[in-house]
Amino acid sequence: MKIKRHLAPVAGALLLVTGGASIALLGGGEATAAGTPSSAFGLELNIAGNTALDRTPSVVSTDGKPVTDSLVDLPVAPLLDGGLVVASAQNGSASAKVTGLGVGQDLLNTLGLSGATTKPLVDACKQITDALAPVGGVTGTINDTLLKGLDDALTQIGNATSGTGLDLSALGALKLDKLLPTQLDGLCEVLSGKLKLVGADSVVAECNGKTGTVTVAGLKALGLPVEIGTDAVNKKVEIPGLLNLTINRQTANADGTFTVDALYLNLLGQVELTVSSATCGNVTSGEIDPSDAPSPTPVESHVPVTG
Repeated sequence: MKIKRHLAPVAGALLLVTGGASIALLGGGEATAAGTPSSAFGLELNIAGNTALDRTPSVVSTDGKPVTDSLVDLPVAPLLDGGLVVASAQNGSASAKVTGLGVGQDLLNTLGLSGATTKPLVDACKQITDALAPVGGVTGTINDTLLKGLDDALTQIGNATSGTGLDLSALGALKLDKLLPTQLDGLCEVLSGKLKLVGADSVVAECNGKTGTVTVAGLKALGLPVEIGTDAVNKKVEIPGLLNLTINRQTANADGTFTVDALYLNLLGQVELTVSSATCGNVTSGEIDPSDAPSPTPVESHVPVTG
């Protein structure tokens, strides 16, 4: 893992504090800062309401100066893999970029489910895959019996994970007849560990003041390309009951800052992932000039003389 950090130098004078009084040493004034800083992070993952990966990498430009953090290859995190991640911030602007994003790879193996639990799913998915195999250039169809077999297998997976750290009981409530044949095939490929649930070549968020831009390249869900423009704000893509994606999520925050999240993912109401987030704020700094301090007032006193 390669991490590069730019740390802002410590500003202001060295202070000696005694008895509630502050005496500035080495000259200069006392540095102050006001406002709300810009910040950025690459990834944040929550599973079942618990933090699985805290904002990584995360930067905050407390004094308005440029600060950058980056890493190559993600730290160990369930359901998540990626390549280069970079976050940068400075006064009034910020950006974050993630490349080689993968979510949900080898989902069931991550949960450590037994072979007896997963075998019905493997069998049901094979039947569906075989039924969809093109014959003479025409893709096959799926009948109710095949859907019932897959539904029963997903219910078994859901029951096995109910009450665990990643509860997949919502799988049993999927309305499979609402999914396209290609989506059904992709779901089976994801659950068998052959496909990523969601993948993207590059996900970038940038903000400047109160405006934000997003770039998402090579986005796929269930192995299928997701063709969606990133110019529209808060654009949503849904695979019913399974996956919700929000692209270019923009928020005007109560503290006056502005946030753009390139990609937000919610899986089965259990897994929440934010990819490439940039928040723009502004800080101002100033110094208290020592000449502005009141001059000391001489105090007369009588010193006894001896000798």
